[in-house]
Amino acid sequence: MDPQLVWFAQTAGTTVVALMATEAWGATRDRVVALWRRFRPADAEDIEAALDETREQVVLAREGEDEAEDRLAGEWQGRMMLLLATAPSAAPALERALREARESLPPGEQSSIGLVRFSAHASGNSHVYQAGRDLHIIERRVGRHTGP
Repeated sequence: MDPQLVWFAQTAGTTVVALMATEAWGATRDRVVALWRRFRPADAEDIEAALDETREQVVLAREGEDEAEDRLAGEWQGRMMLLLATAPSAAPALERALREARESLPPGEQSSIGLVRFSAHASGNSHVYQAGRDLHIIERRVGRHTGP
């Protein structure tokens, strides 16, 4: 699978789960189900049920400050990967649906949900560190001892 589609599937899965706990969820849900009906119609009913079940779990996870949301995002990343692997032409419609959902949120909520992409190039002895969340770097440099 194209690395761009893999990245997008992962981002889309995380974004869908994040949108589940927002005011934009109803319209987002309908858009996601419509995508499955168009590109993988045999799976549309199962996806619809899975979206409803996952939303209930996300709401409970947020109430209890549970880390289940990360697991759920991983599950939806896999579903999005399946969709895009079998129907790469679904990517523009999925991107549009998620962008519209994000834009429908109040401005304060928009910044916490969205598509983020990192890109870097390192050469020689350079280092690149990128993170979408916490990043802890501990480096230990061992130099050459030149003394007696």
